[in-house]
Amino acid sequence: MATIVYSMCGEGRGHATRVQTIVEAMLPKHRFILLAARDAYHQLYDRYQDNPLVSVRRLPGLFFSYRGQKVDYGKSIVASIPYLWKLRALTRYVSKMMERDRPTLAITDFEPILPRAARKLGIPWISLDHQHFLSVSDFSDLPWQFRWRGLFLRGSIPLFYSGQAGEAVSSFYHLPSRPGTETTLRIGVLLRQNILDFAANPPSPAGHILVYIRRHAPANLWETLERSGRPSIVYGLGERLSTGTIQFKKIAEHEFVRDLASAECLVSTAGNQLVGEAFHLKKPVLAIPEDGNFEQELNAWLVKKSGGGWSTSFQQLTPHYLQQFLLAVPSLRRRLEDLSVCGNKEAIEFISGFLPEPSAVTEHPFLSPNVWEPESVTL
Repeated sequence: MATIVYSMCGEGRGHATRVQTIVEAMLPKHRFILLAARDAYHQLYDRYQDNPLVSVRRLPGLFFSYRGQKVDYGKSIVASIPYLWKLRALTRYVSKMMERDRPTLAITDFEPILPRAARKLGIPWISLDHQHFLSVSDFSDLPWQFRWRGLFLRGSIPLFYSGQAGEAVSSFYHLPSRPGTETTLRIGVLLRQNILDFAANPPSPAGHILVYIRRHAPANLWETLERSGRPSIVYGLGERLSTGTIQFKKIAEHEFVRDLASAECLVSTAGNQLVGEAFHLKKPVLAIPEDGNFEQELNAWLVKKSGGGWSTSFQQLTPHYLQQFLLAVPSLRRRLEDLSVCGNKEAIEFISGFLPEPSAVTEHPFLSPNVWEPESVTL
């Protein structure tokens, strides 16, 4: 049994879902220390708080800041200054934790503290995320407005970390490799077991539109959904009173996946993880990226290029556009029949390649406390 320490960003639930997939595929042969912030921390802590083989610990993270409904990169940079100021102290704190628990391997999902601590201690570490899509992809076929922004943001990727022993990039759709990155492993989306179960045994179609929206939604979205003539189930905004044909639900994993599996289609912000889950369940996607979020804008373009969905913006969304999309759903679903997006097997093989034989690892109790609050770090 190897001890694996795994860190992730906490913006949204996609990172935590990827980590959850890996953890549950490798339990009980290995055990995990999970380092996460915000939503990712709460999602994983709630799931594993009673599991003796998984220790979930809070870790500060970097997050987007918003101005109204739009990602504000300038404000995000300013908001990151306190985090960056404490980066060295946080690295020392994580290093001490790792010295006590002696992990065999470190894995990061685009989180910068753990790689620095692992490198300091000489512990092997690898990268498994979606963000490195920017550094390994050839942007030649992208529209110019995406190409120049992608090239600009590509330069920021090594600032998070570099020097990993191995690297895998997870995405529901891949562009050709950028020259010099051909050996980087490209895999599909990491899919939770309940996604796989519903794909193997689909529930009866319920005819609704599943909607996932984070933070904000303009008024025209609700008018557009009402005029579609279809019932809509909305996640991401918490529980609210139903209005007309629109029902709001609080996120509960099994119920959300069941509603996705029985839906006619998905209308959602353009997160890589959820798009991949919808595609695996053969649900066409209408992707509406958060305004100013380049990663989501690029994902929305890839949704259209994949043939499994359409994309638009909140400003351009109209009842007529949604009706045209709904009419196209049957043909989009047929295209999804030939699209493979599951990367579970390749991800497990990738990670296992950096682990020693089981007989070479000695099990010992977690030595660091389960309640671990690096927010208390002082300089």
